[in-house]
Amino acid sequence: MGIDWNFYDPDIEVLESSRNLPHRDQTGSLTFVTMRLADSMPKEVVRKWHDEIESWLVAHQLGNRTIEDILCDPTVERQLKQELKRFKRQRWHGHLDDCHGTCPLRDPALAAEVAKSLLHFNGVRYELERFIVMPNHAHVLIQMRTGFELRKQFTSIMRFTGRSINRKLGKSGEFWQSEPFDHIVRSFEQFQYLQRYISDNPTKANLRMGESLFWKCDA
Repeated sequence: MGIDWNFYDPDIEVLESSRNLPHRDQTGSLTFVTMRLADSMPKEVVRKWHDEIESWLVAHQLGNRTIEDILCDPTVERQLKQELKRFKRQRWHGHLDDCHGTCPLRDPALAAEVAKSLLHFNGVRYELERFIVMPNHAHVLIQMRTGFELRKQFTSIMRFTGRSINRKLGKSGEFWQSEPFDHIVRSFEQFQYLQRYISDNPTKANLRMGESLFWKCDA
């Protein structure tokens, strides 16, 4: 029997939390999650990303304002706000795909450690639709089952794999960036886009065979 993949439902409770990043979790809804390594976005790359956003704002006559202010401003058209969020997100993922940092997950054996951890509770606590482990990050399409929280699950996955891989590398310290990025899938069209994005990620990043690890369910 196939799995029913569910999208954002405004009538179902959303669990909102915030640490460094805002999170909106809805159990039973398909969610796109990105985990990245602690050294995947060096300061100079983050600075370049901010410069790109500032240039976009100036080009759209929105300079000298914070993104938060723009997104909360009712006089700014909704379409322009969506374009801003899309540009910000696309450039961030574009820099991730440039594979900065030491990229230990380029090693198939270490990438397999991440895949093994993701698959451990698949079909028990959650359903995985697909995932890709890249040299310095991983993308996951996941749907949590009732009684389990996405944030807690990924905290556990990141803690376990970080310790395991550091041990194999003879290193210590922070392996993953402290918080994953997550986004509830809102439509079938967005679902299809994210499926393609994950599947095509190695090609867009110009990776060779064996430098990434892809998995998808049979449902």
